[in-house]
Amino acid sequence: MHNVIRVQLRPNPLTDDPRDYVAVVLPQGHVKLEDIVEALVEEGTEFARETLVDIIGRYNRMSAKLAVSGYDVDTGLVYLRPVVRGVFYDKSYDPEKNSLYVLATQSKDIREAVAQTHVDVMGEAPSVMQILLVENMVTHAADGTITRGRNAQVNGSYIKIAGNHPDVGVYLVTVDGASTHHLPADSIVKNEPSSLLLFIPADIPTGDYRLRIVTQFSRQKLLTLPREATYHVPLTII
Repeated sequence: MHNVIRVQLRPNPLTDDPRDYVAVVLPQGHVKLEDIVEALVEEGTEFARETLVDIIGRYNRMSAKLAVSGYDVDTGLVYLRPVVRGVFYDKSYDPEKNSLYVLATQSKDIREAVAQTHVDVMGEAPSVMQILLVENMVTHAADGTITRGRNAQVNGSYIKIAGNHPDVGVYLVTVDGASTHHLPADSIVKNEPSSLLLFIPADIPTGDYRLRIVTQFSRQKLLTLPREATYHVPLTII
């Protein structure tokens, strides 16, 4: 085994069985193209950083262009396949009912990397509040995108919005921390301990955000002070 991934166990929010746990990967940080290039340079390569960034960036853009042009694209890392979702009642494309989405499935390289990875269980997580998944209800994909003026589904545990503390609520914070949007109460369409359905206001600027949930919810009684959870994957508002 050459790789190690660390997880913590948390009670499964979908069952009442006290023996039922789910594993949550301990995030090691967010890696961008420049970080990958830096790792390649440290590993040893004859190409300059700027050259690698340019080539890989061009490769990514061309792969995306071909995928949305109708091609099945084997990038060597993932397989890309375009699909159009939704029903066609009047035989025409309606952005309100239909959406173009590119499916990405793992390649042989990823499968081999998984086979060479050891999962290290670090025990039970100290906090039961967590955000597990965010799904774009337009594309029905958990690909890190959410759409303005449409709904997003948030799955987790102990994420129900409850309490009168002024900090309680759902926030979208730009990744640079420069701007914070506190979603209005009527944007929370469904409010359950393990699931939130959020309406993303149409006036929020597009860009990359962190989803943060603050609540006083508890199974027994409201907490005196709120606790919070931040989704480990940046979300791109489109």
